[in-house]
Amino acid sequence: MRITATCVSEILERADVLEVVQDFVSLKKKGQNYWACCPFHNEKSSSFSVSQAKQIYKCFGCGKAGSAVNFVMEMEKASYPEALKYLANKYNISLEYEQYQTDEQQEAQTQRESVLIAMNFAKNHYKNLLKTHAEGISVGQAYFKERGFSPQTVEAFELGYSLPQWDNFLQTARNQQFVEEILEQSGLILRNEQGKIYDRFRGRVIFPILDLAGKTIAFGARSLKKDEQPKYLNSPETPVYTKGEMLYGLFQARNEIRKRDNCYLTEGYTDVISMYQTGIQNVVASLGTSLTEKQIRLMRRFTENVTVLYDGDSAGIKASLRGIDMLLAEGLNVKIVLFPEGEDPDSYCQKLDSIAFQAFLESHNQDFITFKTQLYLQDSAGDPLKKATAIREIVQSISKIPDAIKRSVFYQQCSELLGVSEEVLISEGNKLFLKEQDKKHKEKEQENKRTNSKTITPPFDMPDAAFDSLLQGSEMPFFENFEDNFEIPTETELLEKPEKTDKNKTEEHSFSNLQKAIRNQEKESLRLLLKYGQMPLNADLKVWQYLFTELDEMEYHTAEYRKILELYQEKLVEGIEVNADWLKNHFSTQNDPQAVSMIIHLETEKYEISENWEKMHEIVTKTEADVLPDALYKHCLRRKLLVIKEMMKETVEKLTIPLPPDEEQELLIRQINLSQINRDICQELGIVVSGRY
Repeated sequence: MRITATCVSEILERADVLEVVQDFVSLKKKGQNYWACCPFHNEKSSSFSVSQAKQIYKCFGCGKAGSAVNFVMEMEKASYPEALKYLANKYNISLEYEQYQTDEQQEAQTQRESVLIAMNFAKNHYKNLLKTHAEGISVGQAYFKERGFSPQTVEAFELGYSLPQWDNFLQTARNQQFVEEILEQSGLILRNEQGKIYDRFRGRVIFPILDLAGKTIAFGARSLKKDEQPKYLNSPETPVYTKGEMLYGLFQARNEIRKRDNCYLTEGYTDVISMYQTGIQNVVASLGTSLTEKQIRLMRRFTENVTVLYDGDSAGIKASLRGIDMLLAEGLNVKIVLFPEGEDPDSYCQKLDSIAFQAFLESHNQDFITFKTQLYLQDSAGDPLKKATAIREIVQSISKIPDAIKRSVFYQQCSELLGVSEEVLISEGNKLFLKEQDKKHKEKEQENKRTNSKTITPPFDMPDAAFDSLLQGSEMPFFENFEDNFEIPTETELLEKPEKTDKNKTEEHSFSNLQKAIRNQEKESLRLLLKYGQMPLNADLKVWQYLFTELDEMEYHTAEYRKILELYQEKLVEGIEVNADWLKNHFSTQNDPQAVSMIIHLETEKYEISENWEKMHEIVTKTEADVLPDALYKHCLRRKLLVIKEMMKETVEKLTIPLPPDEEQELLIRQINLSQINRDICQELGIVVSGRY
């Protein structure tokens, strides 16, 4: 089955891209748009933009772009129907379906969804046992009361309890018609070598793990018996859960993290829950694993400030300091709070009231330099060699920081704390930095060797710097580059039959640049059409009419451009005034994210002049719309110029092979005429012709 077109249209109309993106990423308004570091690739500066007015997002770094539906598809690794269902649930829209898929297609599409349904069923099953079953009340609830968790807190984290029987959950799921294969894929049941099936979680309190959309994707389960091992049992990796890619409590904490612009990072489930109950709700845990880059980048979507909480009796603090270096390497600002000996966030919450606990966190947080210096120097006990080792460890952390100004400040602080020359510290830091870069370079070389290191040619819609400058409105840089690659033969040279030499082979690469230039001008034609197509140039002429008249019968080499153009023309014939918004909506309903992304790229500019610019600076800046007639005229000339150059190139290629005298003479005359047209257009555009094309 698929969602009806009417229902899809309602979802697309109701879904606000800003609201959807803010569920996953912390955005800051700059000018008319909202900005953040891109959630789709690793970056240190904000290049991910959301336009509420246009209802689109775009990353100027990696190129990802789309609507609210595309964003959910990317973030949740969801199919188009799954993304629509997510948005329908968010905006309380009832879904309507129509039959269209085979059973095999439906099974393939819903496999991931089936696992999520099983996970949600299991969560509700464990919650129900905790609330209503005699053992759940006497054992499970008793444990949570002992930990000091209120019923409201238990409900907020949807905690549960699993009975000690081998197959309590399995039998309950069977009664609800769940397939064993799906339960096994979900990691909820196990099968031993003899084929016996049994529950994974037995006789434990249950901590559901939610993704950013609030869907249950895994479980953590704590044993209530002193000698039972393991103490914590977690879900395995499944189609919906990968270890090291999620943080416990992030769904509950994300809004508070954004609001406070700080994230507390702990080690365990109960630390998160106790702090949440104390009133500190911007807290997450690393799910009992070593901190990973993906977890760090997940935090970085919501804040650049992280406060790491360490247990006071943790003998492995030094070993866990690698996590701090990883946080620093990702550009985060790191502070540390060390609890008194024998205490952890959970236990200390129970000893102090809410106000006292929050005051403790505020008064005991240290920057990572102070913390690490005190930690290492207390072990050196005046031993010069140990002190040198400690200094090197501290400098290594500073060298991880990507921001040069921050590094400089910390080198100064480290110099004062350790009594070591700042120049020495910087020198040592530079050595460590270069050593790390060399290591990464060698690892990359090894990876390239393993994958045979194939050269990838970028697609035509990813222009190099010269062609990109043309699309941004710059004329001379493009043509200077262009003319360096293509010679314009003189009339004398044209009347002489060209000889086929090795030079022809070397020119093949240059000719490929001509093809790129043609395709980029096709892209520019489509951009102008989408942005200004319905704008009148005079009382009788609109932009689309001018472009279609001037560029009539010119072929579009890029299939995606051609598809959009043909739809545009088709709807004009039907009397529909097409624009970029209409096209995006059309291709969204057709489940064509590539076309949607392309339209967004064409209509979106990275930099926009502030609305207050002219008022503040009293500087009048002309926009493209102000000079549109001239811009259109010059663009059409550029496209025609490139077509002429392509014709000249084809003529030269034909003249390299033996031809009958009459045909050869005809080609030579044709080339002379093309050369003259080329000069005329160049003169009109103000381009200096250097005798090459």
